[in-house]
Amino acid sequence: MMSALGCGLALSAMYAADDPDSVRELLVWSGWPVQFLTYAMKGISILIIGLIIFYLASMIRIVNPRATGRRNAAGLVIGAIAAIGVMNLDPAHVEAGFQYAGLDGPGDLLILAQEQSVQLANVDWGSVVMVSSSAK
Repeated sequence: MMSALGCGLALSAMYAADDPDSVRELLVWSGWPVQFLTYAMKGISILIIGLIIFYLASMIRIVNPRATGRRNAAGLVIGAIAAIGVMNLDPAHVEAGFQYAGLDGPGDLLILAQEQSVQLANVDWGSVVMVSSSAK
């Protein structure tokens, strides 16, 4: 699951860096206020820089023999490496992958992510119970 998350984060960051006009259109299409569009794009740039620093720090931590929990972020880094490989594919292969998944492109992927997040947000907060793993 962490590899898929790492791949998704890296793919979205590389897509945003590669085609900012398309990202701007997706933001407007999803209902982002036009007057705040420059702030959103600057925020996305800052998030991309932070993600690059996170992946570099994780890679350094993985190869450092004295670090504790060296392999904790290995799945994220492997996912990012897979995303780099996917971004270097021929566009015809990427389109074939979207068609195989039943999607028309990255816009449909955004719609799918929004639908899944709405399903995750439907939590019955009355049934939520606080739990602790520490002994009392």
